[in-house]
Amino acid sequence: MPEGDTLRILATKIDDRLSGRRVERSIMRDPRLAGRELAGTTLVDADAYGKHLFVRFDDGRSLHAHLNMDGKFKVSRRSTAPEWKRRVELHLADGGSLVGEAVPILELIDTGAEHEITDRLGPDLCATAGPPDPALSAERLRTGVATPLSGAMLDQRLVAGWGNVYANDVPFICGVSPHQPVDSIDGLEQLAGVGTALIRTNARLGFQNTVGKRLRTDATWMHGRGRRPCPMCGERLRYLPERETAWGRSITWCEHCQPSGDTGSVDMRRVKRLIGLHPAVREAVFPR
Repeated sequence: MPEGDTLRILATKIDDRLSGRRVERSIMRDPRLAGRELAGTTLVDADAYGKHLFVRFDDGRSLHAHLNMDGKFKVSRRSTAPEWKRRVELHLADGGSLVGEAVPILELIDTGAEHEITDRLGPDLCATAGPPDPALSAERLRTGVATPLSGAMLDQRLVAGWGNVYANDVPFICGVSPHQPVDSIDGLEQLAGVGTALIRTNARLGFQNTVGKRLRTDATWMHGRGRRPCPMCGERLRYLPERETAWGRSITWCEHCQPSGDTGSVDMRRVKRLIGLHPAVREAVFPR
């Protein structure tokens, strides 16, 4: 599922390439958009909040989208998807276009009603106005009480933006089990700071890189590694598919590097060893 950094990158791309252009033709194939029209409006700007996208028009309406697992938008690029997958198409002056492919949640709402969606979410990690205080994020995560750490990170009602890349990799970087109850972790504020710094830096760079090497590529410590050897200690990794986790998403972890216990503790020496070369360490929210 696209995460908060991916949505921030998308919103910035739409804003940079299409804002100020007039919509010359709109094609709505999503049943919820049947009979709606955007031709004649001007695309004002685009913004993201967590995993939600808002594309705003000068008639006071916004196109709200959530990409879920498989949705995507093509910005001024030819879509090769079959017509039935192209749920919305906007063709703008000067040849620009915005095409939503397999986007499961699409609706036209009043721009002034966007808050009705965002009010249900936690603070936005990739907000252009600046990051939430890691202390606030940690406090909100703790409201999950006995919720496993990775499950709490994925709960968008607590903090908005982290997805499965960060729910796998941030616990590994910090040396904490993804199954550790979130209210039993010493240093949760530091963990929130690490996760916030990573996702904001990646939103700026345009790639999901939690490693700090080959920064112009997607690169992760745990996500997608399955049962391969741990990149730090060499032990075989543990893997659970989404149907076997309490939070409904797959998880990979190292039992040696991320031990379970009555309490968990963030290891900042480990953090700096693993991501000391990542530009995220220069973010103000990164723990010192």
